[in-house]
Amino acid sequence: MTKFGAVGVFGRANAGKSTLVNALVGERVSIVSKRPQTTRKRILGILTVDECQLVFCDTPGLHAIKNKLDAYMHDEILSTVKGLQAGLYLVDLSELKPEEDQNYLAQLNPESGMPLFLVLNKSDLVEAEAVKKARELYSGFYHFNKIFITAASENEGLDAVQKALQEVVPEGPYAYDVDDYTSLSEREIVEETIREVALQRFYQEVPHSIAVQVEQFKERENGKTYVEATIYVEKESHKKIIVGKGGDGIKTLGQIARQRLNDLLGRDIFLELWIKVKENWRRDEQWVERLGYRKNT
Repeated sequence: MTKFGAVGVFGRANAGKSTLVNALVGERVSIVSKRPQTTRKRILGILTVDECQLVFCDTPGLHAIKNKLDAYMHDEILSTVKGLQAGLYLVDLSELKPEEDQNYLAQLNPESGMPLFLVLNKSDLVEAEAVKKARELYSGFYHFNKIFITAASENEGLDAVQKALQEVVPEGPYAYDVDDYTSLSEREIVEETIREVALQRFYQEVPHSIAVQVEQFKERENGKTYVEATIYVEKESHKKIIVGKGGDGIKTLGQIARQRLNDLLGRDIFLELWIKVKENWRRDEQWVERLGYRKNT
């Protein structure tokens, strides 16, 4: 008999949720950058092992709602809570913010019966005494089923988390093929990969306003896959930064993204990038939806 469970991954922005999901799944599912609020969608990472399939829902980090995109991301968090068999709540040990975490946990219904595990992450960045104090403090915020100490970027402590999840999820058929590792379409993988590279390269210069939309995705007779994508920013100054002197910036961005996509998709990608300015697109509900951020029904 097989087991199946959907696992929500919650926590403040930049707590390490995407890194944890990628490490557990063993593939790059969610994009990673130092910028808070990197994850926008409810990304599903799939791990099938020992007759058990775990589907991880990497959620956006909780933050103040300032625009339509923020409202969409908040809806993603609340929507994820429904229908879960287990949950992980991540805390960044190197940057504790107990009040924010306590407010976030108050939104997760303790009466739902869903097993919720506390994961104190980034333990490699702090002393043992700090870990002990955090464990004692957070134990009083919620009735956690178990508490784990991890360093997801170093793959430390993850086996125990995986085994605990396998124990609590119920028997049931798999929802995905055993070879699947994400529910993202290839177009979505392309968009997220380009956005990841852009955020990593222009972390200091460009704020959290980059969006990517695939315009064309075609197989060519020469064996290459032609991909045309547009990068949207909110200001002309941001466009100039990304384009760079003589177009060097966007050229390098494209080269890095193309190599990552070749590895992820297992094919030869011909990537053509454009960049456009759409002022205040995050405040425009129609544009938020146009760029792929649609509420779940």
